[in-house]
Amino acid sequence: MLKQVFKSGVAAVVCMSLAVLAAWGQSTVIGEESSLRRQQVSSSGQQVVVLLDINPHQKKVLAVELALAEGIIQMLHQPGNTFSVITFGSHPPTLLKPGLTPDEAIVAIRDVTLEQTREKYFPIHFYDALNLAMNQFIDNTSPKSLLVISEGNDYFPHKTFKETVARAQKLQTACDVAMVADHSFYGTKGIQRYGFDLRRLAGKTHGQYIEVGGKQKKVPRSVERLYEGILSRGPKPT
Repeated sequence: MLKQVFKSGVAAVVCMSLAVLAAWGQSTVIGEESSLRRQQVSSSGQQVVVLLDINPHQKKVLAVELALAEGIIQMLHQPGNTFSVITFGSHPPTLLKPGLTPDEAIVAIRDVTLEQTREKYFPIHFYDALNLAMNQFIDNTSPKSLLVISEGNDYFPHKTFKETVARAQKLQTACDVAMVADHSFYGTKGIQRYGFDLRRLAGKTHGQYIEVGGKQKKVPRSVERLYEGILSRGPKPT
Protein backbone atom coordinates (compact mmCIF):
# COMPACT_ATOMS: atom_id res chain seq x y z
CA MET A 1 0.00 0.00 0.00
CA LEU A 2 2.80 2.39 0.92
CA LYS A 3 4.64 1.53 -2.31
CA GLN A 4 1.53 2.34 -4.33
CA VAL A 5 1.09 5.71 -2.62
CA PHE A 6 4.77 6.49 -3.13
CA LYS A 7 4.58 5.60 -6.85
CA SER A 8 1.46 7.73 -7.24
CA GLY A 9 3.18 10.69 -5.57
CA VAL A 10 6.25 10.37 -7.79
CA ALA A 11 4.08 10.17 -10.88
CA ALA A 12 2.24 13.35 -9.84
CA VAL A 13 5.50 15.21 -9.26
CA VAL A 14 6.86 14.08 -12.64
CA CYS A 15 3.69 15.19 -14.42
CA MET A 16 3.76 18.55 -12.67
CA SER A 17 7.44 19.04 -13.56
CA LEU A 18 6.79 18.20 -17.20
CA ALA A 19 3.92 20.69 -17.27
CA VAL A 20 6.09 23.41 -15.77
CA LEU A 21 8.90 22.70 -18.23
CA ALA A 22 6.47 22.77 -21.13
CA ALA A 23 5.04 26.08 -19.99
CA TRP A 24 8.51 27.53 -19.43
CA GLY A 25 9.57 26.37 -22.89
CA GLN A 26 6.51 27.93 -24.45
CA SER A 27 7.10 31.17 -22.53
CA THR A 28 10.74 31.23 -23.67
CA VAL A 29 9.75 30.74 -27.29
CA ILE A 30 7.14 33.49 -27.02
CA GLY A 31 9.71 35.79 -25.38
CA GLU A 32 12.24 35.06 -28.11
CA GLU A 33 9.63 35.66 -30.81
CA SER A 34 8.63 38.95 -29.16
CA SER A 35 12.27 40.03 -28.97
CA LEU A 36 12.79 39.06 -32.60
CA ARG A 37 9.73 41.06 -33.65
CA ARG A 38 11.07 44.12 -31.79
CA GLN A 39 14.41 43.74 -33.54
CA GLN A 40 12.71 43.40 -36.91
CA VAL A 41 10.60 46.51 -36.30
CA SER A 42 13.65 48.45 -35.14
CA SER A 43 15.75 47.37 -38.11
CA SER A 44 12.96 48.33 -40.51
CA GLY A 45 13.05 51.99 -39.49
CA GLN A 46 15.48 54.79 -38.77
CA GLN A 47 17.23 55.90 -35.61
CA VAL A 48 16.98 59.68 -35.26
CA VAL A 49 18.58 61.75 -32.50
CA VAL A 50 17.55 65.41 -32.16
CA LEU A 51 19.90 67.89 -30.45
CA LEU A 52 18.24 71.09 -29.25
CA ASP A 53 20.19 74.20 -28.26
CA ILE A 54 18.42 75.73 -25.25
CA ASN A 55 21.12 78.17 -24.10
CA PRO A 56 19.73 81.53 -22.86
CA HIS A 57 20.76 83.31 -26.10
CA GLN A 58 18.02 81.33 -27.86
CA LYS A 59 15.19 83.00 -25.96
CA LYS A 60 13.71 84.69 -29.03
CA VAL A 61 14.03 81.67 -31.32
CA LEU A 62 13.35 78.64 -29.13
CA ALA A 63 9.85 78.40 -30.60
CA VAL A 64 11.42 78.12 -34.06
CA GLU A 65 13.71 75.33 -32.88
CA LEU A 66 10.84 73.38 -31.36
CA ALA A 67 8.66 73.86 -34.43
CA LEU A 68 11.46 72.48 -36.61
CA ALA A 69 11.99 69.46 -34.38
CA GLU A 70 8.29 68.66 -34.12
CA GLY A 71 7.78 69.16 -37.84
CA ILE A 72 10.54 66.69 -38.71
CA ILE A 73 9.22 64.08 -36.30
CA GLN A 74 5.69 64.49 -37.68
CA MET A 75 7.00 63.93 -41.21
CA LEU A 76 8.95 60.86 -40.10
CA HIS A 77 5.95 59.36 -38.30
CA GLN A 78 6.46 55.87 -39.73
CA PRO A 79 6.39 52.41 -38.10
CA GLY A 80 9.82 51.38 -36.85
CA ASN A 81 11.30 54.87 -36.62
CA THR A 82 12.69 55.70 -33.16
CA PHE A 83 13.77 59.05 -31.71
CA SER A 84 15.92 60.37 -28.89
CA VAL A 85 15.84 63.99 -27.74
CA ILE A 86 18.83 65.76 -26.15
CA THR A 87 19.01 69.36 -24.91
CA PHE A 88 22.24 71.28 -24.39
CA GLY A 89 23.50 74.73 -23.50
CA SER A 90 25.67 76.18 -20.73
CA HIS A 91 24.91 73.16 -18.52
CA PRO A 92 25.84 69.55 -19.31
CA PRO A 93 23.52 68.02 -21.92
CA THR A 94 20.37 66.18 -20.90
CA LEU A 95 18.99 63.09 -22.57
CA LEU A 96 15.24 63.56 -22.16
CA LYS A 97 14.30 60.05 -23.25
CA PRO A 98 15.88 57.49 -25.59
CA GLY A 99 14.26 55.25 -28.18
CA LEU A 100 10.92 57.04 -28.36
CA THR A 101 8.06 56.49 -30.74
CA PRO A 102 7.15 59.54 -32.85
CA ASP A 103 4.22 60.42 -30.55
CA GLU A 104 6.38 60.12 -27.44
CA ALA A 105 9.10 62.25 -29.03
CA ILE A 106 6.62 65.01 -29.86
CA VAL A 107 5.44 65.06 -26.23
CA ALA A 108 9.09 65.35 -25.11
CA ILE A 109 9.71 68.23 -27.55
CA ARG A 110 6.67 70.14 -26.29
CA ASP A 111 8.01 69.94 -22.73
CA VAL A 112 11.36 71.58 -23.59
CA THR A 113 12.01 74.96 -21.97
CA LEU A 114 14.79 77.53 -22.20
CA GLU A 115 17.80 77.07 -19.96
CA GLN A 116 18.17 79.54 -17.10
CA THR A 117 21.50 80.91 -15.86
CA ARG A 118 22.74 83.96 -14.01
CA GLU A 119 26.07 83.90 -15.82
CA LYS A 120 26.64 86.58 -18.44
CA TYR A 121 29.30 84.63 -20.28
CA PHE A 122 29.25 80.85 -20.48
CA PRO A 123 30.61 78.00 -22.59
CA ILE A 124 28.27 75.86 -24.67
CA HIS A 125 28.55 72.12 -24.02
CA PHE A 126 28.02 71.17 -27.64
CA TYR A 127 30.77 68.60 -27.91
CA ASP A 128 29.47 66.77 -24.80
CA ALA A 129 26.00 66.79 -26.35
CA LEU A 130 27.38 65.38 -29.60
CA ASN A 131 29.11 62.56 -27.71
CA LEU A 132 25.90 61.78 -25.83
CA ALA A 133 24.00 61.73 -29.13
CA MET A 134 26.45 59.27 -30.72
CA ASN A 135 26.06 57.00 -27.69
CA GLN A 136 22.37 56.57 -28.51
CA PHE A 137 23.00 54.87 -31.82
CA ILE A 138 22.96 51.10 -31.93
CA ASP A 139 25.77 49.87 -34.14
CA ASN A 140 23.66 47.97 -36.64
CA THR A 141 22.55 48.33 -40.25
CA SER A 142 19.52 50.57 -39.67
CA PRO A 143 19.83 54.14 -41.07
CA LYS A 144 20.94 56.75 -38.54
CA SER A 145 20.45 60.51 -38.56
CA LEU A 146 21.62 63.13 -36.10
CA LEU A 147 19.72 66.40 -36.37
CA VAL A 148 21.45 69.38 -34.73
CA ILE A 149 19.28 72.47 -34.21
CA SER A 150 21.60 75.13 -32.88
CA GLU A 151 22.79 78.72 -32.71
CA GLY A 152 26.15 77.42 -33.91
CA ASN A 153 28.54 77.81 -30.98
CA ASP A 154 30.49 74.86 -32.24
CA TYR A 155 34.24 75.34 -31.99
CA PHE A 156 36.14 72.04 -32.28
CA PRO A 157 39.84 71.55 -31.59
CA HIS A 158 41.36 69.99 -34.72
CA LYS A 159 41.86 66.54 -33.15
CA THR A 160 38.37 66.54 -31.65
CA PHE A 161 36.78 67.35 -34.98
CA LYS A 162 38.63 64.51 -36.72
CA GLU A 163 37.64 62.05 -33.99
CA THR A 164 33.99 63.13 -34.18
CA VAL A 165 33.88 62.72 -37.96
CA ALA A 166 35.55 59.31 -37.72
CA ARG A 167 33.06 58.14 -35.12
CA ALA A 168 30.07 59.33 -37.15
CA GLN A 169 31.42 57.63 -40.25
CA LYS A 170 32.03 54.38 -38.37
CA LEU A 171 28.43 54.43 -37.13
CA GLN A 172 27.28 55.41 -40.63
CA THR A 173 25.51 58.40 -39.12
CA ALA A 174 24.58 61.43 -41.21
CA CYS A 175 24.67 64.73 -39.32
CA ASP A 176 22.05 67.26 -40.45
CA VAL A 177 22.34 70.82 -39.19
CA ALA A 178 19.66 73.51 -38.91
CA MET A 179 21.07 76.88 -37.84
CA VAL A 180 18.59 78.89 -35.79
CA ALA A 181 19.35 82.32 -34.25
CA ASP A 182 18.05 85.87 -34.12
CA HIS A 183 21.38 87.23 -35.38
CA SER A 184 23.59 86.83 -38.44
CA PHE A 185 25.86 83.81 -38.71
CA TYR A 186 28.49 85.90 -40.51
CA GLY A 187 30.84 88.68 -39.54
CA THR A 188 32.71 91.26 -41.60
CA LYS A 189 33.72 90.30 -45.14
CA GLY A 190 31.27 87.38 -45.04
CA ILE A 191 33.39 85.34 -42.61
CA GLN A 192 31.28 82.68 -40.92
CA ARG A 193 31.27 83.18 -37.15
CA TYR A 194 28.63 80.61 -36.16
CA GLY A 195 28.33 77.06 -37.44
CA PHE A 196 31.61 76.84 -39.35
CA ASP A 197 32.53 73.43 -37.96
CA LEU A 198 28.93 72.25 -38.08
CA ARG A 199 28.87 72.95 -41.80
CA ARG A 200 32.02 70.86 -42.21
CA LEU A 201 30.59 68.06 -40.05
CA ALA A 202 27.44 67.91 -42.18
CA GLY A 203 29.48 67.78 -45.37
CA LYS A 204 31.83 65.03 -44.21
CA THR A 205 28.97 62.81 -42.98
CA HIS A 206 26.74 63.32 -46.05
CA GLY A 207 24.22 65.35 -44.08
CA GLN A 208 22.53 68.67 -44.84
CA TYR A 209 23.38 72.16 -43.62
CA ILE A 210 20.68 74.82 -43.74
CA GLU A 211 20.40 78.30 -42.24
CA VAL A 212 16.91 78.91 -40.92
CA GLY A 213 17.50 82.13 -39.01
CA GLY A 214 14.84 83.19 -36.52
CA LYS A 215 11.61 83.43 -38.53
CA GLN A 216 8.73 80.98 -38.19
CA LYS A 217 7.86 81.47 -41.86
CA LYS A 218 11.03 79.59 -42.82
CA VAL A 219 10.12 76.52 -40.79
CA PRO A 220 7.89 74.66 -43.32
CA ARG A 221 10.42 74.78 -46.16
CA SER A 222 13.27 73.88 -43.80
CA VAL A 223 11.32 70.90 -42.46
CA GLU A 224 10.65 69.73 -46.00
CA ARG A 225 14.32 69.94 -46.98
CA LEU A 226 15.52 68.12 -43.89
CA TYR A 227 12.83 65.48 -44.24
CA GLU A 228 13.74 64.79 -47.86
CA GLY A 229 17.38 64.32 -46.90
CA ILE A 230 16.66 62.00 -43.98
CA LEU A 231 14.10 60.04 -45.99
CA SER A 232 16.57 59.48 -48.83
CA ARG A 233 18.86 57.60 -46.43
CA GLY A 234 16.25 55.20 -45.10
CA PRO A 235 13.37 52.91 -46.06
CA LYS A 236 10.59 54.58 -48.00
CA PRO A 237 7.29 55.21 -46.13
CA THR A 238 4.51 52.72 -46.67
